[in-house]
Amino acid sequence: MSHNTGGDDLEDGFDIDSENFSPGEDVSQVVQELAKEKKRKRKKKRKAEVSTSEAEHIQPQAKRRKTGKVEKDMSETLTVALQPSTVQAEYFYSLLGKVHKNSTSLELDDLRLPDAAFVDSHEYGSSRDIEHLPQFIAQVLPVLKTRLTQRSANKGAPTLLLITSSALRATEFTRILRGMRGPKSGEIAKLFARHFKLEEHAQYLQNHHVCAGVGTAGRIGKLLEHASALSLNALTHILIDSHIDVKKRSIFDIPETRDALIKDIFENTELKQSIVSGKVSIALF
Repeated sequence: MSHNTGGDDLEDGFDIDSENFSPGEDVSQVVQELAKEKKRKRKKKRKAEVSTSEAEHIQPQAKRRKTGKVEKDMSETLTVALQPSTVQAEYFYSLLGKVHKNSTSLELDDLRLPDAAFVDSHEYGSSRDIEHLPQFIAQVLPVLKTRLTQRSANKGAPTLLLITSSALRATEFTRILRGMRGPKSGEIAKLFARHFKLEEHAQYLQNHHVCAGVGTAGRIGKLLEHASALSLNALTHILIDSHIDVKKRSIFDIPETRDALIKDIFENTELKQSIVSGKVSIALF
């Protein structure tokens, strides 16, 4: 007995429409061709899915590669203050290349700061936030701790220059350092452009004994160039604040502050001589 099912007996997802072929046509051949067509469609679908999957996989990888450099650069900035002094010296040498992009290797070597100029503080295990500055100085820079209590012979001649990236942090550092000075050691000079003109700072330094100057690289650099304003006679330490701000940038990352730090301060002729001779040390906080 024949049964009209309206389709074939194969469980392949295809139904055969009797109107699509003549009564004399070989049904098995049609079924085979339909099965082959289904196979081709499945293969095409799988290929499309693989391509989509690869694209989705490659895009995050490209994004990771793009952000990877940023994370690496930020990681270097975050950890440079925690590294041995030789690593810090190499990091500063790399900054020279960013500041003097058209200089040759020989020219950069002439500007290089000696490894011995950097104070090794990588074994200091406590926090480096502003409130812990006295602890950092006591443990890492004991000579500076003593000198902050002493009075310099000349006016406008600090034993410490603390360089930070903002007026706000300079103000906070000034507050902390005031608690470390002696009764006659002198004042803590706030040296940043906000609210103070350059000439006002120059006059202030000419008329006051200061044991430390705290401020931005731009203003301190200009005062170093100003005749008889900021004296280096008593200077023994330069402390650099490596704080990372909310935008994930430090004093080394912002082009303006980085250029001022390198060009206006560390390439100042008199100061560079004091650093090379060993009279002035550099510490990263």
